[in-house]
Order: sequence, then C-alpha cells, then structure tokens
Amino acid sequence: MRKAYLKWFALLLPLMLFIAWSGQEAAAAGSGKIVLDNRELALPKGIVLENVNGSVMIPIRVVSENLGYEVLWEQKTRKVTIRQDFKAIALLVGSKQADADGVPFSLNAAPKQSGGTVLVPIRFVGEQFGLGVGWDNNDKIVYLSGNSSDPASVPSAPMPSVTPSPAPSSIPSGAPSPSATPAAVSSPTPTPAASQAAGIVTGTASSVPQASAGQAGTGTAAAVQVKGAAFSENQLIIAVTGSVTPNISALDPRRIVVELPGAVLAADFVGGGGASTGGQTSQGTLDVTGYPQIAGVSYTLSGSNSSTVRFEIQTTDVLPYRMNIDNSTGLITVDLNGGNAGGISGEGKPVVVLDAGHGGSQPGAISAAGRVEKDFNLAVILKAGALLQSDGRMTVIFTRSDDVTLGLQDRVKVAEEAGANVFVSLHANAMPTTASNWNKVNGSETYYTRSESLPFARIMHKHLVEGTGFKDNGVRAKSLHVTRETSMPAVLLEAGYLTNPAEEAALYTEELQNSLAREIAAGIIEYLGL
Repeated sequence: MRKAYLKWFALLLPLMLFIAWSGQEAAAAGSGKIVLDNRELALPKGIVLENVNGSVMIPIRVVSENLGYEVLWEQKTRKVTIRQDFKAIALLVGSKQADADGVPFSLNAAPKQSGGTVLVPIRFVGEQFGLGVGWDNNDKIVYLSGNSSDPASVPSAPMPSVTPSPAPSSIPSGAPSPSATPAAVSSPTPTPAASQAAGIVTGTASSVPQASAGQAGTGTAAAVQVKGAAFSENQLIIAVTGSVTPNISALDPRRIVVELPGAVLAADFVGGGGASTGGQTSQGTLDVTGYPQIAGVSYTLSGSNSSTVRFEIQTTDVLPYRMNIDNSTGLITVDLNGGNAGGISGEGKPVVVLDAGHGGSQPGAISAAGRVEKDFNLAVILKAGALLQSDGRMTVIFTRSDDVTLGLQDRVKVAEEAGANVFVSLHANAMPTTASNWNKVNGSETYYTRSESLPFARIMHKHLVEGTGFKDNGVRAKSLHVTRETSMPAVLLEAGYLTNPAEEAALYTEELQNSLAREIAAGIIEYLGL
C-alpha cells in the first residue's frame, strides 16, 4: 500500500508543480503594468496595481526613481516625501490628506504600504509633477508620459483628479512691474496646440466652434458614443463612452453650442423627447419644462465625411456657462447656474485679465546685472495684450499698464470686478544667493492653486516653454494669493531665472519677449476655444 501511495505521489508531483507554477504566472500576469513613455517598468515582486474608490494605486518608488525624483521615507511617521528640484509633495500612509508645496489636498484614497513599498493614487502624483496619466481598465495598464503638459498624449482617459482642501494663506512676496513700453510685435504664429482634454471651461465664447476631425464616415462605429442626455437643475448633462474633447461656444449671446467631434448617438440613446432618424442625420429635443430661462435644448447627429453630435441650448436671457468634463465617469456637464462661471464684456466677448507682476516700489527679483523683474513682466504682458486686442475676439484688461505699485488683493479685485474668464500673472524667478548652485538653477514653470485651474495651467505651460525655449520645470501647485483668491481659472507663469546669467540675458531681448508674448496669447486663445 505504501509503495502504491508513493507511486501515485510521484506521478502527481509534476502535475502539482505545474499547477502551482501556472498559478504564479497567472497572478503575475494579473498584477498589472506601468508603462512610462512607451517603456514598461518592472514592478516589485508581489505588488498588484489596485483601484480604490476610483483611484489607481501604484508603487511610487518605481515611477519616481525612473523619472529621477528623490524619495524619502520616514518609518516612524510613515511619511513619504517626493522631491524634484524645488517641488515637494508629502503623503502619509493611511491618510487621505496630502501636501504639495504647502497646499493641502484631499485624496480619493489613502496611500497604503504593501510589500515594503508605498502605493499612492497616481492621479495626484501626475498632477503635481506634470505627468500625463492614462488607465486601461481592461488590461490593468497605467500609462505615464513624463514631462508632459498635455494629457491627450497618453493613450487612455485620465482618472479623477484630487480636490484641493481650503488652502491656508501663506502669500509670496510682492510681485514686480516693468516700465518698458512694448515694441510692436507681429501677430502670433504659435505652436499648434492640442485641444483641451479634460477639466473646466468657463465663460461665453463669441465664435463658432472649430470642430476637430471626427471618425470617417457614419457607417463605421465611432470611438465615442453618446449614451444619453438630459436637462436637469439648469444643467445640460451628456453621458458618453470613450474620450472626446468637446468644443463649446456661443453663436450669439442666447445660443450655446456644444459639439462632440467623432461621436455618434448610441443605438440605445436616452433623451427626453426622443429622436427622429432619417438618412445620415438623427435629431431630437430634451425636456426643459420648469426652466423659464431655457427656450429649448436640441441635439443633432450629422456626418458626411465625419460624424459630430451637436447640442444647442437656446436661452431667453444671456447666461454664463460652466462646462465640466469628467473622463472618469463619462459625464459632460454644462452648468447655467451662473455664480463665478466667468463673464462676458458688454460686447459679448470673453474677458481676459493680464497681470504684470510687481511694479512701482516693488521691483521684484533683481539680477546680478541690476535688471529688475518688474520691467520684464510689464514689457511682455503689454506685448501679449496688444496681440489679443488686435485679434478682436476678447476683451483684454491689464491690472497695470505702467510702473505703479499694486497690492496682491488689488490684482484679484480687478479680475473679479471684470468677471474675467481667465487670469494670467507673469513673473521671472530668482534663487537666494545662499542656496547651493543658486546661479545655475534654470527653467520655466507654471503655478496654479485650485484644481479647476489645472487644465488652463497645462495649456499655458506648454506655450510658456515654447515661448522661452528654456528647460521645462513642469506645472506645479502652490498657494499663491492671485491664483488662490481669484474665482476664475488662474495661473502664474515664471518665465525663467534672473539669477541664471544665460536666462537673464535672454529674458531682456526683444526676440524672447516677442516669442513669449505670442505664446501667451496663443495659449489663452486655445483655452478659450476661439
């Protein structure tokens, strides 16, 4: 009997080992992947990518070390700090509160420790360090694009973003202002800009939307399907599958148009009023009963060489709008409830507020050659404003147009009273001489405070780097007064370092100032969808 048992065991052992080996292989295959700039990163043994409350958790050390970031771990407090140049973010294991350069953030999911590494929500890390982020839920693959300010470059829709907590004051020192008179600048011939992929668009545009090319033909299935639409609580809500960049504008002050290029109405499309179909066009209306300011909402699918789903909101009064794009849920919302959604001028144009940092008794940074930051700021802002004014499609307001002293709250007040759609503040940076390598630090960076400003910051940063030609230091979150206290999308641009001799010399040339002015104007035009 014993011999028979041993014989059967010998026969079964290879099979048992094969099953165990197969199970390990299956577990490894199901752990997920991280792809950085088309290169797969090796995951620590036993680590599985997790989706917690809609946030994909990844081992931060893997990504940060491959991007050259410094990672510090405090065992006693269970705190992980990630640094790059002068940016630092801090997270605590088990806590949904994080910190980025002094700005508190609330995370969708708390970091956790697993197998000797810390897993963190990749969206938070991506937003702080300017990474493009995408998630393939079917194959459990995280796609990362290093030093990318354009999330559209990543093959998949971005995941939900973190929400900043109410930020403490912590205001930087005053801002400079230039006394230079701008030289004539030719009309901008900016770098072609990618469409905004996600976030918030505010205001009322005055031009017909420029739809990007959609899927060829209507006979083949489009990548994006519109599953349903409804008008509720003074909001147009559109549900889509797939990633789409809506174009929004106003044909006139009482007709707001949203176009979804490359989209079709799903076979099971749900919309109030139903749809009628004929040939290549499907159309219908939504129920707007109980909303006296809304004359009607209609939708149309049209296509000859491409397909586009178009929604048109007709109002009985001029209403500001706010469009939110949430790729994580597939919902596009156009909110007509007013509030701080941005304004239009008396001419029905979007309002742009340009802020030249510092001024008057506040020189700002001073270079080794004795040049003052305020002069650079004003010279470029006046050039950019002149370009936007000559474009004619928006109203441009300067917080200052000469060398005067202006407080930080005064700059905010100008933007708020104007009902601005966007706010741009321009500065030049500097390092304290006590810092190591203080005269070698270089590059351009863009700052924002509130999460709704991030899409605008990404677009403006892309154009900032193109305009200066300097090193790309990324998009960064920081609690700055003018970006924190304003209610519209607001950014602060740091063009370069006056303490770096090469950048200081370049910043005061007509060539760079004209280039930067063109790109600032181009970034604003792109964001507003004009």
